[in-house]
Amino acid sequence: MRYSRKYIVFSLAMIFVIILKMNSWSDDYADVEPFRGAQLEDEVFYPLKAKSINDSGLFTVNVGEQVYGISDGVMMGDSMEPMASLRFVEEQFGCSAHMYGEALIKVLYSGNTALFSVDTYEATIDGELKPIDIAPEIHDGQGYLPLKVVCDLFGCDYSFDEVNYIATMGTDFSKGELPTSFDLRKEGRASSVRDQGDTSTCWAQAAIGALESSLMPESENLFSVNKMIKDNNYRIDSSLGGDYTMAVAYLLSWKGPANEENDDVNYHVQEVHYYTQDDIDDIKWAVYKYGGVSTSIYASMAQNNIAKSDYYKRSTNSYYYNGNDKPNHDVVIIGWDDNYSRSNFNENVPGDGAFICQNSWGESFGENGVFYVSYYDTNVGNQAVAYVGVESKDNYDTIYQSDLCGWVGQVGYNKDYISAANIYTADDDENITSAGFYALDKNTSYTMYFVPEYNGVSSLANRVQVASGQFEDAGYYTVPFDSPKTVKKGGRFAIVLVLTTPGATHPMAIEYVGNEFTKNVDITDGTGYISSNGLDWESVEDTAKGNLCLKAYGKKIEESK
Repeated sequence: MRYSRKYIVFSLAMIFVIILKMNSWSDDYADVEPFRGAQLEDEVFYPLKAKSINDSGLFTVNVGEQVYGISDGVMMGDSMEPMASLRFVEEQFGCSAHMYGEALIKVLYSGNTALFSVDTYEATIDGELKPIDIAPEIHDGQGYLPLKVVCDLFGCDYSFDEVNYIATMGTDFSKGELPTSFDLRKEGRASSVRDQGDTSTCWAQAAIGALESSLMPESENLFSVNKMIKDNNYRIDSSLGGDYTMAVAYLLSWKGPANEENDDVNYHVQEVHYYTQDDIDDIKWAVYKYGGVSTSIYASMAQNNIAKSDYYKRSTNSYYYNGNDKPNHDVVIIGWDDNYSRSNFNENVPGDGAFICQNSWGESFGENGVFYVSYYDTNVGNQAVAYVGVESKDNYDTIYQSDLCGWVGQVGYNKDYISAANIYTADDDENITSAGFYALDKNTSYTMYFVPEYNGVSSLANRVQVASGQFEDAGYYTVPFDSPKTVKKGGRFAIVLVLTTPGATHPMAIEYVGNEFTKNVDITDGTGYISSNGLDWESVEDTAKGNLCLKAYGKKIEESK
């Protein structure tokens, strides 16, 4: 006899409820005999109970006024203890946390090192082996650390309400600080050095190098630079070169990254952060936590003849440019040294300090392909990109988008806020679970809405809020909804976004035909609207001759078997 998946899930849920009831009955009636049949051991019962709690969204972590849940990287562990993803640990405690191999978790903070092993009740803290109460775990291939253990490590107050499944962290503690020097090569997190030869492909070389680094050491990949150059959405002659916006658009559209070997795409880029030269410490943190950061510099030479430049000192592999020329070359920042002497440069530099940068001119250049660029260089740190959210390709089934060329320009009403809406037709019966957009500057706040049945602009008033928040860095972000929204195949739905970017006059990113690079932008593939007040809407295709950079992501609804 065949049963539907829903029936099986319902039956299992009922069994679990009966077990919980029996557990509670023993508390209410002290004279009831213990159950005489087979009992579930803790190592079996706890994971089942934890899964139920996580699936129901009951577990939360409170940090000050902020509340974090499963989608933020915290969960109830198989031992019925709160667990935190390595990303959550990095963000909350100011550290670098990565998995090496299948079991080792390495945490770097303020010049200290802590080593944890999955399912092990010991940790090595600055070389000293110490017992820990709760063991780290693996979930969906990702490492999780016990929240209590991490709080103890950083001297953070911690409590856990086992009845209501609420963990609480204090905010009065010293977060980790950046070390004075750091090098991804020493941590096994720098990608291999490439050689672009006499091509104008540094923009793609740097983007791919930074992306590969962001996945290390957990996963080592060799992505195809040629695929990015040939299949990017701009479709221009590779001899014309390119820039970071082209690379980001290619990756956000899911055309890549393609494997060098077979052109398969196994990852989806979902979050990207942007930095400028004013953000030196932010760039360091990005390297420390996320991996290589691509950046643009001015290279005053033809390709690999940098050794002949007056701004390059070959004996120390150092570079310093202090002019007004625009950047024309992309490299990857893989570390820094605050004490790198100003005397190492050809010209007088205001102070010590340099970024460690990986070039794409082969290992014969510099220090096996690496050189040092002064903090005071005119361009280094500008147009800087960190690939922060890179997920497995099975994270979503469908991407809805009309901005294949990504962020080309901005639109707005000479105000720091704008309302925008993109309309899409469902490819299948789906749950729309997330939407993505660009935050064009720091501290952008947003409120996101969903319209399940779009029937003209008047129906945009029938929107329901699905998410809200604020981003510290500029960049592209994928925001999960509070709960999935179901759409039927062929039905039209809308994503409505209200953005506020302090100091901006045109806060919404769009693609449009602006120059030779963007001549192939197609504005017939989307339906978008903008508004200054969220009530009166006008077509962005008509008004700005462009498409909104506002994507949606969905998961197909599986049929019952």
